[in-house]
Amino acid sequence: MQKWNVISRVGCVLLMGGCMLRAQAPMVAAAPASSASVTGMVVFGDTQRPARFVQVDLQAIPSASASNNDRGGRGFGGGGGFARTGLDGTFTISNVAPGDYWVLATAPGYVSERTLLQTGANAGATATDLMTQMPTVHVSASGSGSVTLTLVRGAALSGRLQWEDGSPATGVDVVADPPVTPVALPSPLNSLRAYSTTRAVTDDRGVFRLLGLASGDYVLEVQLHPTVQFGGGRGLANLIRVYAPGVFRKAEAKPITIKAGDERDDLRMVLNLSQLHTVSGHVNSAAAGFNVLSGRVSLVDTTDATVQMSGPINANGDFLISYVPAGTYTLSAQGSTQAMTIGFRGRGGNNTAVGTTFQPYTQTLSVGETDVTGMGINLLSTQ
Repeated sequence: MQKWNVISRVGCVLLMGGCMLRAQAPMVAAAPASSASVTGMVVFGDTQRPARFVQVDLQAIPSASASNNDRGGRGFGGGGGFARTGLDGTFTISNVAPGDYWVLATAPGYVSERTLLQTGANAGATATDLMTQMPTVHVSASGSGSVTLTLVRGAALSGRLQWEDGSPATGVDVVADPPVTPVALPSPLNSLRAYSTTRAVTDDRGVFRLLGLASGDYVLEVQLHPTVQFGGGRGLANLIRVYAPGVFRKAEAKPITIKAGDERDDLRMVLNLSQLHTVSGHVNSAAAGFNVLSGRVSLVDTTDATVQMSGPINANGDFLISYVPAGTYTLSAQGSTQAMTIGFRGRGGNNTAVGTTFQPYTQTLSVGETDVTGMGINLLSTQ
Protein backbone atom coordinates (compact mmCIF):
# COMPACT_ATOMS: atom_id res chain seq x y z
CA MET A 1 0.00 0.00 0.00
CA GLN A 2 1.44 3.40 -0.98
CA LYS A 3 1.65 5.88 1.87
CA TRP A 4 0.80 9.50 1.34
CA ASN A 5 3.10 12.40 2.08
CA VAL A 6 1.80 14.11 5.24
CA ILE A 7 2.87 17.51 6.49
CA SER A 8 1.87 17.84 10.15
CA ARG A 9 2.40 20.68 12.55
CA VAL A 10 1.18 21.92 15.87
CA GLY A 11 -2.22 23.39 15.33
CA CYS A 12 -5.94 22.90 15.19
CA VAL A 13 -9.03 24.51 13.75
CA LEU A 14 -12.72 24.28 14.47
CA LEU A 15 -14.40 22.99 11.37
CA MET A 16 -18.02 21.96 11.10
CA GLY A 17 -19.59 20.04 8.28
CA GLY A 18 -22.22 21.67 6.17
CA CYS A 19 -24.76 20.64 3.58
CA MET A 20 -26.08 22.18 0.40
CA LEU A 21 -29.50 21.70 -1.11
CA ARG A 22 -29.21 20.83 -4.79
CA ALA A 23 -31.76 20.59 -7.56
CA GLN A 24 -32.77 17.00 -8.35
CA ALA A 25 -30.68 15.60 -11.21
CA PRO A 26 -31.37 12.70 -13.60
CA MET A 27 -30.49 9.27 -12.24
CA VAL A 28 -26.95 8.20 -13.12
CA ALA A 29 -24.87 5.20 -12.23
CA ALA A 30 -23.21 5.61 -8.84
CA ALA A 31 -19.45 6.03 -8.93
CA PRO A 32 -17.52 3.35 -7.05
CA ALA A 33 -16.71 4.34 -3.49
CA SER A 34 -13.11 5.17 -2.73
CA SER A 35 -11.26 2.57 -0.70
CA ALA A 36 -8.87 5.16 0.70
CA SER A 37 -8.89 6.06 4.38
CA VAL A 38 -7.01 8.42 6.64
CA THR A 39 -5.99 7.36 10.13
CA GLY A 40 -4.16 9.19 12.83
CA MET A 41 -3.97 10.43 16.38
CA VAL A 42 -4.61 13.73 18.17
CA VAL A 43 -2.71 14.63 21.34
CA PHE A 44 -2.72 17.62 23.67
CA GLY A 45 0.61 19.42 23.40
CA ASP A 46 0.69 20.56 27.03
CA THR A 47 0.04 17.12 28.57
CA GLN A 48 1.03 14.75 25.74
CA ARG A 49 -2.13 12.80 26.51
CA PRO A 50 -4.66 11.57 23.95
CA ALA A 51 -7.31 14.09 22.89
CA ARG A 52 -10.52 12.13 23.46
CA PHE A 53 -13.71 12.65 21.46
CA VAL A 54 -12.49 15.69 19.50
CA GLN A 55 -13.56 16.22 15.90
CA VAL A 56 -11.12 15.76 13.06
CA ASP A 57 -11.92 17.16 9.60
CA LEU A 58 -10.50 16.69 6.15
CA GLN A 59 -11.03 19.96 4.30
CA ALA A 60 -10.35 19.87 0.58
CA ILE A 61 -7.68 22.34 -0.50
CA PRO A 62 -9.33 24.53 -3.17
CA SER A 63 -7.49 25.31 -6.38
CA ALA A 64 -7.85 28.48 -8.43
CA SER A 65 -9.36 26.52 -11.35
CA ALA A 66 -11.80 24.40 -9.35
CA SER A 67 -15.51 25.17 -9.42
CA ASN A 68 -17.59 25.31 -6.27
CA ASN A 69 -18.94 21.83 -6.99
CA ASP A 70 -15.48 20.30 -7.31
CA ARG A 71 -14.00 21.33 -3.98
CA GLY A 72 -14.34 18.29 -1.79
CA GLY A 73 -18.01 17.76 -2.59
CA ARG A 74 -19.25 20.32 -0.06
CA GLY A 75 -18.74 23.65 -1.81
CA PHE A 76 -15.83 26.05 -1.58
CA GLY A 77 -13.37 24.90 1.07
CA GLY A 78 -15.40 21.71 1.54
CA GLY A 79 -14.26 18.65 3.44
CA GLY A 80 -13.50 15.06 2.54
CA GLY A 81 -15.03 13.64 5.70
CA PHE A 82 -14.80 13.87 9.46
CA ALA A 83 -14.57 11.66 12.53
CA ARG A 84 -14.23 11.83 16.29
CA THR A 85 -11.30 10.44 18.17
CA GLY A 86 -11.69 7.54 20.57
CA LEU A 87 -10.45 7.04 24.12
CA ASP A 88 -6.92 6.59 22.83
CA GLY A 89 -7.06 9.73 20.67
CA THR A 90 -7.03 7.82 17.38
CA PHE A 91 -9.39 8.30 14.44
CA THR A 92 -10.21 6.82 11.04
CA ILE A 93 -11.92 8.60 8.15
CA SER A 94 -13.01 6.14 5.47
CA ASN A 95 -14.09 6.42 1.83
CA VAL A 96 -12.00 9.50 1.14
CA ALA A 97 -12.07 10.76 -2.45
CA PRO A 98 -8.69 11.33 -4.14
CA GLY A 99 -7.29 14.81 -3.67
CA ASP A 100 -5.32 17.08 -1.40
CA TYR A 101 -6.65 17.84 2.08
CA TRP A 102 -5.92 19.80 5.18
CA VAL A 103 -6.21 17.61 8.29
CA LEU A 104 -7.62 19.63 11.18
CA ALA A 105 -8.84 19.07 14.71
CA THR A 106 -10.16 21.17 17.57
CA ALA A 107 -10.81 21.05 21.30
CA PRO A 108 -12.07 23.68 23.77
CA GLY A 109 -9.22 25.76 25.19
CA TYR A 110 -6.83 24.99 22.33
CA VAL A 111 -5.85 27.43 19.59
CA SER A 112 -7.57 26.96 16.23
CA GLU A 113 -5.50 26.51 13.10
CA ARG A 114 -7.00 29.62 11.53
CA THR A 115 -6.05 31.65 14.61
CA LEU A 116 -2.46 30.41 14.40
CA LEU A 117 -2.36 31.30 10.72
CA GLN A 118 -3.80 34.75 11.45
CA THR A 119 -1.13 35.31 14.09
CA GLY A 120 1.56 34.41 11.56
CA ALA A 121 0.05 36.65 8.88
CA ASN A 122 -0.10 39.58 11.31
CA ALA A 123 3.59 39.01 12.08
CA GLY A 124 4.48 39.24 8.37
CA ALA A 125 4.70 35.55 7.35
CA THR A 126 4.49 34.97 3.60
CA ALA A 127 1.76 32.91 1.92
CA THR A 128 4.32 30.17 1.20
CA ASP A 129 5.37 30.06 4.86
CA LEU A 130 1.77 29.81 5.99
CA MET A 131 0.92 27.07 3.49
CA THR A 132 3.86 24.90 4.55
CA GLN A 133 2.67 25.08 8.17
CA MET A 134 -0.68 23.47 7.38
CA PRO A 135 -1.22 19.78 8.26
CA THR A 136 -1.70 18.32 4.76
CA VAL A 137 -2.35 14.90 3.23
CA HIS A 138 -2.48 13.74 -0.39
CA VAL A 139 -5.04 11.03 -1.05
CA SER A 140 -4.48 8.72 -4.03
CA ALA A 141 -7.09 6.42 -5.57
CA SER A 142 -6.41 3.74 -2.97
CA GLY A 143 -4.19 3.27 0.02
CA SER A 144 -3.92 4.56 3.55
CA GLY A 145 -2.05 7.27 5.37
CA SER A 146 -1.41 8.33 8.92
CA VAL A 147 -1.02 11.71 10.59
CA THR A 148 -0.50 12.93 14.16
CA LEU A 149 -1.92 16.29 15.22
CA THR A 150 -0.71 18.09 18.32
CA LEU A 151 -3.00 20.76 19.76
CA VAL A 152 -1.61 23.96 21.27
CA ARG A 153 -2.99 25.02 24.62
CA GLY A 154 -4.28 28.58 24.36
CA ALA A 155 -4.39 31.38 26.89
CA ALA A 156 -7.51 32.20 28.90
CA LEU A 157 -8.89 35.55 30.08
CA SER A 158 -11.58 35.61 32.73
CA GLY A 159 -13.08 38.18 35.05
CA ARG A 160 -16.24 39.92 36.16
CA LEU A 161 -18.41 42.73 34.76
CA GLN A 162 -20.74 44.93 36.78
CA TRP A 163 -22.94 47.97 36.27
CA GLU A 164 -22.15 51.28 37.93
CA ASP A 165 -24.63 50.48 40.72
CA GLY A 166 -22.64 47.38 41.68
CA SER A 167 -25.02 44.76 40.26
CA PRO A 168 -23.60 42.03 37.97
CA ALA A 169 -23.77 42.64 34.21
CA THR A 170 -25.40 39.36 33.13
CA GLY A 171 -25.91 37.98 29.64
CA VAL A 172 -23.41 40.42 28.13
CA ASP A 173 -21.18 39.58 25.15
CA VAL A 174 -17.43 39.85 25.79
CA VAL A 175 -14.90 39.72 22.94
CA ALA A 176 -11.09 39.60 22.83
CA ASP A 177 -10.02 41.69 19.83
CA PRO A 178 -6.57 42.48 18.47
CA PRO A 179 -5.82 46.19 18.91
CA VAL A 180 -5.26 46.61 15.15
CA THR A 181 -7.10 45.29 12.10
CA PRO A 182 -5.85 41.76 11.24
CA VAL A 183 -4.06 41.14 7.92
CA ALA A 184 -6.22 39.27 5.41
CA LEU A 185 -5.21 35.63 4.96
CA PRO A 186 -3.96 34.81 1.44
CA SER A 187 -5.83 32.44 -0.86
CA PRO A 188 -6.53 29.54 -0.52
CA LEU A 189 -6.07 29.77 3.27
CA ASN A 190 -8.89 32.30 3.45
CA SER A 191 -11.28 29.43 2.67
CA LEU A 192 -10.72 27.96 6.13
CA ARG A 193 -13.93 28.30 8.08
CA ALA A 194 -13.74 31.00 10.73
CA TYR A 195 -15.36 30.03 14.02
CA SER A 196 -14.51 32.44 16.78
CA THR A 197 -13.18 31.17 20.10
CA THR A 198 -12.66 34.69 21.39
CA ARG A 199 -16.23 35.42 22.49
CA ALA A 200 -18.05 34.66 25.73
CA VAL A 201 -21.27 35.61 27.53
CA THR A 202 -21.35 36.61 31.19
CA ASP A 203 -23.20 34.32 33.58
CA ASP A 204 -25.57 35.22 36.42
CA ARG A 205 -22.60 36.56 38.43
CA GLY A 206 -21.33 38.70 35.58
CA VAL A 207 -18.39 36.30 35.16
CA PHE A 208 -16.89 35.54 31.74
CA ARG A 209 -14.09 33.30 30.44
CA LEU A 210 -12.42 33.62 27.03
CA LEU A 211 -10.29 30.64 26.08
CA GLY A 212 -8.19 29.23 23.27
CA LEU A 213 -6.37 32.53 22.67
CA ALA A 214 -3.10 32.66 20.77
CA SER A 215 -0.13 34.64 22.08
CA GLY A 216 -0.39 38.36 21.41
CA ASP A 217 -2.07 41.62 22.41
CA TYR A 218 -5.83 41.85 22.93
CA VAL A 219 -8.38 44.51 23.72
CA LEU A 220 -11.27 43.44 25.93
CA GLU A 221 -14.52 44.61 24.30
CA VAL A 222 -18.01 44.43 25.80
CA GLN A 223 -20.93 44.50 23.36
CA LEU A 224 -24.37 45.60 24.56
CA HIS A 225 -27.52 45.18 22.48
CA PRO A 226 -30.27 47.47 23.78
CA THR A 227 -33.70 47.68 22.14
CA VAL A 228 -35.77 50.75 21.38
CA GLN A 229 -39.35 51.48 20.45
CA PHE A 230 -39.45 51.74 16.66
CA GLY A 231 -42.65 52.47 14.77
CA GLY A 232 -45.32 50.02 15.90
CA GLY A 233 -42.86 47.53 17.40
CA ARG A 234 -39.42 47.11 18.88
CA GLY A 235 -36.13 47.05 17.01
CA LEU A 236 -32.44 46.84 17.77
CA ALA A 237 -30.76 50.09 18.76
CA ASN A 238 -27.15 51.07 18.16
CA LEU A 239 -24.61 48.53 19.37
CA ILE A 240 -22.86 49.87 22.47
CA ARG A 241 -19.16 49.00 22.73
CA VAL A 242 -17.24 49.45 25.97
CA TYR A 243 -13.50 48.69 26.08
CA ALA A 244 -11.39 47.88 29.12
CA PRO A 245 -10.79 49.64 31.43
CA GLY A 246 -14.18 51.32 30.74
CA VAL A 247 -13.82 53.60 27.70
CA PHE A 248 -15.94 53.91 24.56
CA ARG A 249 -13.21 54.18 21.91
CA LYS A 250 -10.91 51.34 20.98
CA ALA A 251 -7.95 53.69 20.59
CA GLU A 252 -8.28 54.59 24.30
CA ALA A 253 -8.41 50.95 25.46
CA LYS A 254 -5.58 49.32 27.43
CA PRO A 255 -4.26 46.23 25.58
CA ILE A 256 -3.66 42.97 27.44
CA THR A 257 -0.55 40.96 26.48
CA ILE A 258 -0.72 37.17 26.91
CA LYS A 259 1.23 34.07 25.94
CA ALA A 260 -0.18 30.67 25.00
CA GLY A 261 -1.04 28.79 28.17
CA ASP A 262 -1.45 31.92 30.34
CA GLU A 263 -4.39 32.10 32.77
CA ARG A 264 -5.62 35.60 33.66
CA ASP A 265 -8.55 35.64 36.07
CA ASP A 266 -8.19 39.12 37.57
CA LEU A 267 -10.04 41.22 35.00
CA ARG A 268 -12.66 43.56 36.43
CA MET A 269 -14.68 46.15 34.53
CA VAL A 270 -17.46 48.59 35.44
CA LEU A 271 -19.95 49.47 32.70
CA ASN A 272 -20.95 53.06 33.45
CA LEU A 273 -23.54 53.92 30.81
CA SER A 274 -24.47 57.11 32.68
CA GLN A 275 -21.53 58.64 30.77
CA LEU A 276 -23.49 58.25 27.52
CA HIS A 277 -25.93 60.86 26.22
CA THR A 278 -28.76 61.40 23.76
CA VAL A 279 -28.93 63.63 20.70
CA SER A 280 -32.43 64.67 19.67
CA GLY A 281 -34.20 67.21 17.53
CA HIS A 282 -36.47 67.80 14.55
CA VAL A 283 -35.94 67.50 10.80
CA ASN A 284 -37.99 69.56 8.35
CA SER A 285 -37.81 71.14 4.91
CA ALA A 286 -39.58 74.42 5.52
CA ALA A 287 -37.79 76.19 2.66
CA ALA A 288 -39.12 73.60 0.18
CA GLY A 289 -42.56 73.41 1.74
CA PHE A 290 -42.37 69.65 2.47
CA ASN A 291 -42.78 67.68 5.68
CA VAL A 292 -40.06 65.12 6.41
CA LEU A 293 -41.88 61.95 7.48
CA SER A 294 -39.08 59.41 7.57
CA GLY A 295 -35.35 58.93 7.17
CA ARG A 296 -32.33 58.68 9.41
CA VAL A 297 -29.88 60.88 11.29
CA SER A 298 -26.38 59.45 11.79
CA LEU A 299 -23.30 60.33 13.85
CA VAL A 300 -19.71 59.32 13.00
CA ASP A 301 -16.86 60.18 15.37
CA THR A 302 -14.32 62.47 13.67
CA THR A 303 -11.35 60.72 15.35
CA ASP A 304 -12.57 57.09 15.27
CA ALA A 305 -14.90 56.07 12.45
CA THR A 306 -15.79 52.83 14.26
CA VAL A 307 -17.76 54.95 16.77
CA GLN A 308 -20.97 55.58 14.88
CA MET A 309 -24.66 55.48 15.69
CA SER A 310 -27.94 56.60 14.20
CA GLY A 311 -31.61 57.07 14.86
CA PRO A 312 -34.77 57.06 12.70
CA ILE A 313 -36.80 60.12 11.79
CA ASN A 314 -40.39 59.43 12.81
CA ALA A 315 -43.61 60.61 11.15
CA ASN A 316 -43.51 63.87 13.14
CA GLY A 317 -40.01 64.68 11.86
CA ASP A 318 -38.48 64.05 15.30
CA PHE A 319 -35.35 61.94 15.86
CA LEU A 320 -33.49 60.54 18.86
CA ILE A 321 -30.03 58.95 18.96
CA SER A 322 -29.20 57.15 22.22
CA TYR A 323 -25.98 56.07 23.95
CA VAL A 324 -23.67 58.71 22.50
CA PRO A 325 -20.26 59.16 24.19
CA ALA A 326 -18.84 62.66 24.56
CA GLY A 327 -16.84 63.74 21.52
CA THR A 328 -16.94 65.49 18.16
CA TYR A 329 -19.04 63.97 15.38
CA THR A 330 -20.02 64.43 11.77
CA LEU A 331 -23.81 64.49 11.74
CA SER A 332 -25.60 63.55 8.52
CA ALA A 333 -29.30 63.37 7.72
CA GLN A 334 -31.33 61.66 5.02
CA GLY A 335 -35.04 62.24 4.79
CA SER A 336 -38.12 61.47 2.73
CA THR A 337 -41.63 62.89 2.42
CA GLN A 338 -42.99 59.32 2.41
CA ALA A 339 -43.76 57.60 5.70
CA MET A 340 -41.65 54.51 6.32
CA THR A 341 -43.21 51.06 6.06
CA ILE A 342 -41.71 48.51 8.40
CA GLY A 343 -42.12 44.76 8.07
CA PHE A 344 -40.06 42.36 10.14
CA ARG A 345 -38.93 39.06 8.68
CA GLY A 346 -37.23 37.00 11.34
CA ARG A 347 -34.46 39.13 12.82
CA GLY A 348 -34.25 41.43 9.80
CA GLY A 349 -36.67 43.93 8.34
CA ASN A 350 -38.06 45.40 5.17
CA ASN A 351 -37.90 49.20 5.31
CA THR A 352 -39.07 51.36 2.43
CA ALA A 353 -39.36 55.11 2.16
CA VAL A 354 -40.03 56.58 -1.28
CA GLY A 355 -40.87 60.22 -1.84
CA THR A 356 -39.26 63.58 -2.38
CA THR A 357 -35.49 63.35 -2.00
CA PHE A 358 -33.27 65.94 -0.35
CA GLN A 359 -29.76 67.21 -0.81
CA PRO A 360 -27.06 65.61 1.39
CA TYR A 361 -26.89 67.27 4.79
CA THR A 362 -23.88 67.26 7.13
CA GLN A 363 -22.66 69.34 10.04
CA THR A 364 -20.14 69.04 12.87
CA LEU A 365 -21.62 68.34 16.29
CA SER A 366 -19.88 68.43 19.66
CA VAL A 367 -21.33 66.30 22.47
CA GLY A 368 -20.19 67.28 25.97
CA GLU A 369 -21.18 65.97 29.38
CA THR A 370 -24.93 66.53 28.89
CA ASP A 371 -27.62 65.53 26.38
CA VAL A 372 -28.01 67.51 23.17
CA THR A 373 -31.66 68.48 22.68
CA GLY A 374 -33.75 70.70 20.44
CA MET A 375 -31.60 70.38 17.32
CA GLY A 376 -33.15 71.80 14.16
CA ILE A 377 -32.18 70.30 10.79
CA ASN A 378 -33.53 71.85 7.60
CA LEU A 379 -33.23 69.74 4.44
CA LEU A 380 -33.20 71.23 0.95
CA SER A 381 -35.12 69.47 -1.80
CA THR A 382 -33.30 68.24 -4.91
CA GLN A 383 -36.29 69.23 -7.03
